This record gives sequence, structure tokens and C-alpha cells, in this order.
Amino acid sequence: MLSLILSSRLAILIVLCSIVCFNTTAQHDHSTLEAKTILLIAGVQFQNFSLPLRDINSNFTHPGLFVGTEFFYDQDRQLVQQFTLGGYLNQEMGNGFHVTTQFGYRPNLFKDLFGEIKVGINYLRVFHPTQAYDYVHGEWEKTAGGKSQIGIPFDLGLSYRIDSSTSELSPFVLYQITPALFYNETLPLNIYTNIIIGLRMQLKSS
Repeated sequence: MLSLILSSRLAILIVLCSIVCFNTTAQHDHSTLEAKTILLIAGVQFQNFSLPLRDINSNFTHPGLFVGTEFFYDQDRQLVQQFTLGGYLNQEMGNGFHVTTQFGYRPNLFKDLFGEIKVGINYLRVFHPTQAYDYVHGEWEKTAGGKSQIGIPFDLGLSYRIDSSTSELSPFVLYQITPALFYNETLPLNIYTNIIIGLRMQLKSS
């Protein structure tokens, strides 16, 4: 119960921080964004309950989707604040969804090829893989169950920018490591990994 209360409070904190970051970024780089529409992010993710770089093949048995957006702190578009909402299917450890915000650095490596480093915080809700029960008034009753966790996602990856007169597209691939708190009393910290493949898209206004 204590971990659920703490998780809920931290989830609210994430939302509040996201609003602050949104307002700060919009005011800071309004001249850059006013010539373009909002930037959209979408893609697929492959989640696993495992240590980093271990049992990578198992990631591809737990697919998911995500959507989001991001804003820039500089005109070179290298310092970013990203917001995503996603979910995944994992019949072994339980399905889940997450709300995430991350600060990122996207250095130019060669021409239109960019590196990507991001770190942030997320609210993760993981459901039980089978029917869960609570012991209430001397009887076992069915419950939806699940765990609320706070994660610290760290991403490493590459992206490629395709710029045209009407739009800017950036396909990307990331490997994400997420230490997460409050799994249970015997395992207060666990680690998730994600292989993320997505596309950033921003249309230019006429």
C-alpha cells in the first residue's frame, strides 16, 4: 500500500514536471517552432524483464506500441525534451503501460546521422499475467491486481534525419534500460529492457 501511494504521488509529479517543461520549452524556442506543426513520434517497442544485453531474443516475443512528442531547447535541435505514452504485451511477466518524459542529447555524427542519449523518469503500471486474488474478510476475491512502479529509463541509439520542403522525418532505433522501483518487498528494484524502433515526423507549415 505504501509503495502504491508513493508511486501515485510520483506519477502526479511526473505530469506536473511535464507541464512545466512544456511551458518552458515553448517560451524558450517559440521562434523555431512557430514555422512548423507539432512534432509527432510513433513506433514499436519490444519489452523484456531482463538484465541489459541478456536474452535479447526474448524482447521480440513481447511487442508494444508508443506515441509521443518532443520539444527542443536549442535551434540546432540537439537538446530535447520528450514525452511518450506506450504499452506492451508480456504474457510471462504481465502486460503493462507507461507514461514517460526524458531529456535527451542528439549529437550530429555524420551528415544526417545522429546519435541519441536520453534519460528521464516514467510511471509504469504492470498487470499480473494470471488472475490475481485478494484475501478479504476471510475469503479470496478476484482482483485486477498489478504493480505501480517508477522507472528511470536510459536510452542509447541512432537516428537519421530526412528533410524536405514539406516535412522532416527521422527514423530511429534505441536500446532502453529501465531500473524500476516498487516491484515487491523482496525485489524492490528490477530492470526492464526495450528495443525501440520509431519515426519522428514534423510537417512544415506553408
